[in-house]
Amino acid sequence: MENVKETLIHLISIPSVTASPSEKEAIIFLEQILKEEGIETERIFKDPERLNLLAHLPAKQPEEGPLVLISHVDVVDGDSDKWNWPVFGGVEEEGRIYGRGTLDTKHLTVMELNAFLNLKRSGRKLRRDVWFLATIDEEAGSKFGMEYVKEARPELFQNAMVINEGGGFPLRINGNDYLMLTVGEKAVCRVKLTASGRGGHASAPGDDQAILKLAAVLEEIFGAEDELCFGSHATQETMSRILGGCTCDNPVAADIFGYAGQNTIGLRDYQIGDRSNVIPAAAEVVLEFKVLPGTREEEIEAFVKRHVKTGVQYEILSFERGFESNFDNSALKSLIGDLRTISREEGFSCEVLPMLALGRTDGRFFGSEGSMVYGCSPLLMDDSFDVVLPKVHGNDESISTESYLFGCRVLDRLIEKNCL
Repeated sequence: MENVKETLIHLISIPSVTASPSEKEAIIFLEQILKEEGIETERIFKDPERLNLLAHLPAKQPEEGPLVLISHVDVVDGDSDKWNWPVFGGVEEEGRIYGRGTLDTKHLTVMELNAFLNLKRSGRKLRRDVWFLATIDEEAGSKFGMEYVKEARPELFQNAMVINEGGGFPLRINGNDYLMLTVGEKAVCRVKLTASGRGGHASAPGDDQAILKLAAVLEEIFGAEDELCFGSHATQETMSRILGGCTCDNPVAADIFGYAGQNTIGLRDYQIGDRSNVIPAAAEVVLEFKVLPGTREEEIEAFVKRHVKTGVQYEILSFERGFESNFDNSALKSLIGDLRTISREEGFSCEVLPMLALGRTDGRFFGSEGSMVYGCSPLLMDDSFDVVLPKVHGNDESISTESYLFGCRVLDRLIEKNCL
């Protein structure tokens, strides 16, 4: 356990901000550890200065689909003037480790690396192939990271069991402790609306203004948000069954519960002219629909088409499918049971509560190909979800040492049970 603590501290001390040279340094650090254990590694890259790392433990006769352990080593930057500890110091003080990446997601990288190495050290027969995949560029959309890895090695992404970020944080709800486990992600659809009209000087505005047309359509679309009733409610229904109802006394838990049953619209980008005294002849805005797993692109398009008026055009810019684990799947039931049992044996008496990931992660590249993706970096109540959420991408990001070591033990045992 001292080794996994020192490994995390060293990894945090590498300032691997997205697209910085230190991304490569972080990958090489992990590569060296794997090579010292006699494990062959593969560098996958779109740019030779921006590396992704893949390692493989093969099963001689696989009895089940592969297990893929994924995480990203790139991080967002931090403002040292607003931190009480060095942003990339990896300082341990009063039972906590401070530094960017302690929660997003270098702690998971080392948890997975530890479990991967222990599988190798055990010398025991594997019943499935196991892959360790550390990537870059996640914080910027993954074009040089997981998106490119999928182009280069598409076979890894199909019908796998994937351990990912986004879950494992505990929450106290209605007097009981729960370990959250992400089992899916929403779909995301980006739609551009473009309005045209008569431009001119602002001193003589007319009725045929692009901005007015666009504003009227936006008012109607946002006013009709309740019509977005499609998609699967299986995760929310499962949460309700486990919680014994729909009421949560923890505000963060209530938000997570609501998120699992809502389709929403956000305004992402807009262009409404660039001079204050000129009425533009065209105006545009990009809407982002975040909708429940199972929603189809045609359903979004039909909704938009119903509410777009004359003088406004729409274009579907992108659609990323959502995904959700099957709650009747025996593998998911076993995973939940094992996670609960192991956590309790390691000292944390809790239940396991499935949830949808609150954002888009690299797991989306696997979930869209039929793989089962689970967000799971188990932690203790010192790092409860409501406490750590403001720290992710925030100031003084940190993790409890005890909590982190607990997670290393639990994930190690969970992976061993699913592989040996």
